[in-house]
Amino acid sequence: MARISNYKGRRAGGYERLFGDVELGILISRIQGAVIGSGTELERIIRSRVKLIDDLDRFLKLEIMPAGIFLADKRQLKACKTLDFAGSEPDFVLFRRRDGHQHCYVVELKDGDNFDTKKAAAERRSMSDFISMNAQYVPYTMSAHICCFNQDSREEIVVGLKSKITLEEAMTGREFCELLEINYGEIIEERKADQYPNLSYFVEELLRIDAVKTLIEERLDSQDSGR
Repeated sequence: MARISNYKGRRAGGYERLFGDVELGILISRIQGAVIGSGTELERIIRSRVKLIDDLDRFLKLEIMPAGIFLADKRQLKACKTLDFAGSEPDFVLFRRRDGHQHCYVVELKDGDNFDTKKAAAERRSMSDFISMNAQYVPYTMSAHICCFNQDSREEIVVGLKSKITLEEAMTGREFCELLEINYGEIIEERKADQYPNLSYFVEELLRIDAVKTLIEERLDSQDSGR
C-alpha cells in the first residue's frame, strides 16, 4: 500500500474548509493522495511479477503466440504503432496461450469498486471502443474486462459499476492473477505491510496539530472522569 508519508498535501481546498483547520486539511489531502497512489502502486506490483512484451508491434505480427503469459502495459501500448487508441487506452493488454488456446484480454484495473453512473458507463465504452478499433490488428480473439482487484465477487463489481457492465466483463483480482499465473494472496499481504506504518504515521501527524491534540485530550479526560 502507498505510504502517506510520501505524499504532499494541498494547503487550500475542501478539506480545510470542512474542518476549519489548515494543517488537518493538508493531512487529509495527503491521505487522499496516498489512496490514489495505491492504484499506481498496484500496477507496479503486477508488472514486477510478469513478463512484459518488449516490442508489441513485433508480437502482434505473430499469428500463433508462444505458449505462456505476456503483458503489455501503458508504456508498451504508447510505443506501439500498430494499435489505435483514440482516447481508449486500457491499463493492461494480456496475451495468454495455454493448451493450444490463445486469447487477448483487455483489462482496466481498479483499486476501488464503486463509481458514479457516468464514469462506469464511460469505462465500459472506452474498453469496447478499444476492441472495435483494434480487433483487425490483433490476430487473436479478444475480450474486455474491468478488474476490481479487491473485490471477490463479480456480482458485487457489476453493482458497484451501476450495472453498466455484464458479469462476463467483470473480473475479480483473484481471477486476474490466475490468468497471469501469479499469487493473489502474496500481493494482498505485500500491500498490507504498509497498513500499520500508515496508521502510526496518521496518529503522529494528528497529534502534531494543536487543535486536534487538545480535543483528543479533552475527550480522553472526559472518559476517564466518567469511569
